[in-house]
Amino acid sequence: MGELIYCKNSIAKAPYYIEDAGLNIYSLEELSYYIFNNPYLIDSSIMSKDFIQWLDFELGETEAASQLTELKDGNAPLHLFAGRVLNSCGYLSKSEIKQTMETIAEIENKSEAECKKIRGDRLFDKGKLVDAIYEYENILSNEKELSEFLVGDIYHNLGCAYAKLFFFEQAISCFDLAYEKNKRKDSLKSLLYALRCSRNESQFESYVLKYHVSDEEKEQIKAEVTTLSGSDEIKSFGTYLDELAGNTSSESQLELKFTDILNDIQKNYNFMSKTTI
Repeated sequence: MGELIYCKNSIAKAPYYIEDAGLNIYSLEELSYYIFNNPYLIDSSIMSKDFIQWLDFELGETEAASQLTELKDGNAPLHLFAGRVLNSCGYLSKSEIKQTMETIAEIENKSEAECKKIRGDRLFDKGKLVDAIYEYENILSNEKELSEFLVGDIYHNLGCAYAKLFFFEQAISCFDLAYEKNKRKDSLKSLLYALRCSRNESQFESYVLKYHVSDEEKEQIKAEVTTLSGSDEIKSFGTYLDELAGNTSSESQLELKFTDILNDIQKNYNFMSKTTI
């Protein structure tokens, strides 16, 4: 798991295998850690007879197993079942357990694709943009099984991730597909912002005509991006790019400056905002 987990309770001889994660779990502490850090991956498959028997026979958690059986037989919601598991070993604090249960409750009535989108959104929010892109593209691999509106929103967020990485051509393609599917005004505006940032005037004008953008909105977007391109942050960004390309002696220092200025640009000039479910 990448971290050392202190286990006070029993260690199983035979692990419980979490198929979606490809992960063997040997203790309640490991399980609590996994659930806390991956609440968007938890689904009803954990409410199985096999899991309850593993708790009982491998970890000796007979009382917890009995209570979980009652919850399972009573068709209790997933977040209550997960909460009882988390309360079994004391690895998490009460506030952490509450937070985890609330997160699971938020998604337990959503479709698998919606849950995956939420997970991608959380990766996006944490700045893990490449991971978010993989998550969004994974969902879109089954695009035909999803509603057009949801597909549009996923393409929109994929475009936002690409735009924050300054891959504007990819972002343009995503926003175009997003607007065709969801007809959101935000997707159209993000498309125009990305087009303007790519500095392809003819392509910008072609999309203005394609989607019948008013002259007022067109000029507003052009003015906002022009203001951004003349900002001190963008000018500094260009300067550090030149320095990084031509100077290898202080490469680590320049890379640090590059990262700082890039983060500042992304934080303060985020024209394109992702959608939420």
